[in-house]
Amino acid sequence: MQRRAYASGLAALLAALSATALAGCSSGSGTDGSGLDAKTGTAAGPIAQPGRYRTLFEPCGSVPRATLREMLPAVTALPAEQRDRVLRGTAAVTYDTDRRVGCAWKADGPDAIHHLTLDFERVVSYDPSVSDETRAQEVYTTKESAAGLAPAADPGAGTPPGPATGTPTPVGPAVPVKPAG
Repeated sequence: MQRRAYASGLAALLAALSATALAGCSSGSGTDGSGLDAKTGTAAGPIAQPGRYRTLFEPCGSVPRATLREMLPAVTALPAEQRDRVLRGTAAVTYDTDRRVGCAWKADGPDAIHHLTLDFERVVSYDPSVSDETRAQEVYTTKESAAGLAPAADPGAGTPPGPATGTPTPVGPAVPVKPAG
């Protein structure tokens, strides 16, 4: 019986030594500072910045109650208890709240039924050379074109040139100034 315990200990020792030897051969530690990938012999690509957010916020609390009352006018006619339940919203079913969350509100009125649905998705790039923000922009552009929408204007670009509409804004003081005299 003693011999069997010795054999299993020897087998564990051999397994540990072989795992260490294999791990040492698969990739260099980069102590020479070359940054080369041991498998291909080429320099590793640039690493993209991680995303700004690790988790998503709670969507049912993200819309102020005043905004909900404005967007769902039928809610004001409901009894207080039912109105509070409608204004709290219904959380979307999700299995990974770090990646996708949502909330829905619904108010039935005599003239119309109003729905408001929010759905947030945190996009993660699994390609180390593509940042999460770049991947999110790619996903957005794909969904935008699939929905048949015109591309959104770049918010940093300012107002696009073109003919002015509406009334011109006067330049100078808003109140006429009386000359001194």
